[in-house]
Amino acid sequence: MTNYASQPIIFVLVTVVSFFQFALILRLIFEIMRVNFYNPVCQIIVRLTDPMLKPLSFIPLYVGRINLILIILVTAVTAFKIYLPYMSTGFEFSVNTLIVASFGKFLDETFTIIWWCVIIGAIGSWFMAYNSHPIFTLIDEICEPLYRPIRNIIPATSGIDFSPIILLVIIQVLQMVIIPPIFQLANQL
Repeated sequence: MTNYASQPIIFVLVTVVSFFQFALILRLIFEIMRVNFYNPVCQIIVRLTDPMLKPLSFIPLYVGRINLILIILVTAVTAFKIYLPYMSTGFEFSVNTLIVASFGKFLDETFTIIWWCVIIGAIGSWFMAYNSHPIFTLIDEICEPLYRPIRNIIPATSGIDFSPIILLVIIQVLQMVIIPPIFQLANQL
């Protein structure tokens, strides 16, 4: 049973774990999209995630550009984030359920981060004065490889780029198609 004093502590712990999970997901996106790691924002993310990632990377496990060690670490941090609020209540999770649900949550949050990058990049493109900021450069480096196949299919129209809108629709459809079966599988375990 949770008491009055433990709720703020659990909230702070979940917030810290969520921040670290966010940094790990960004690191994974940076590696997959091959962004410029000399960008100051990338350097901050690398400095935050290296202390946890370096000891685990003694055996490189890559499938293409995807770092499997990073995926395992993000899934473990997500599982801890899910389990943390229930730790003091005595609620029991099956380990299999927790792992599958945390992987689904990790994928859902990755899609959400990319969705927000597309939104921020589209809004940032309206303001030329801010396009030189490292965050907008980084967002362009994340979104540009995703825009390229869409731009190859859809021809350019008189100065209006529809690729961000189409990419947002694709991300939403992927979230609707991929995430619910993962959570259903976790529910059945």
